[in-house]
Amino acid sequence: MKLVFTGIQGCGKWTQARILVENHGYTLVEMGQEFRNIVSSGTELWNIVKWFLDSGEQVTTEIWKQIMETVIKKQTSDKIIFDGFIRNEWNKEIFDRMLPEYTAIFFNLSEEKAKQRLLGRMFNQTTGETFPYGTTTDPKTGEELIHRSDDNEESILKRIDEYVTKTLPIIEIQKQEGKVIEIDADQAIEKVASDLAEKLGL
Repeated sequence: MKLVFTGIQGCGKWTQARILVENHGYTLVEMGQEFRNIVSSGTELWNIVKWFLDSGEQVTTEIWKQIMETVIKKQTSDKIIFDGFIRNEWNKEIFDRMLPEYTAIFFNLSEEKAKQRLLGRMFNQTTGETFPYGTTTDPKTGEELIHRSDDNEESILKRIDEYVTKTLPIIEIQKQEGKVIEIDADQAIEKVASDLAEKLGL
């Protein structure tokens, strides 16, 4: 099953993706990590991206489309999670064209709860993994966690606004198309994982 995880930042997508990877053999593909992979690949596409980065110009939508198409094409697993991919209209257009059988998993969480979680979450500088408020060390590595500098109220409100204006309307369209499984993300991690497994028939 091809899954696309979606929802407001702080809803727990990454945490639930890791649970499916560890317990049910899914492959996780994260857009941010794939971009970093391209940056270090030395390919022709990287040369184009490098020009934008070196010149201080923003990477254009057309280049982002090439990056997304390249990432999707190379995936061969039958059990895959795409995290951070469908956030706007052109993201959806690419998936509808290249991978129309996908299912969107919508982790539903209120804006206020998302803000609370983002303001309190901690971050491992080495692995990039995030942890909930109150966690001071990574339980896997023992490394000390920090509070992300971009997890301040101003930047969080901007990200939430981006989600409300661009991503949420896409989710509503996906619902009308019958592509969405909705999960209540305002629950304990274990309960969210249990609900998701049940709805996926795992």
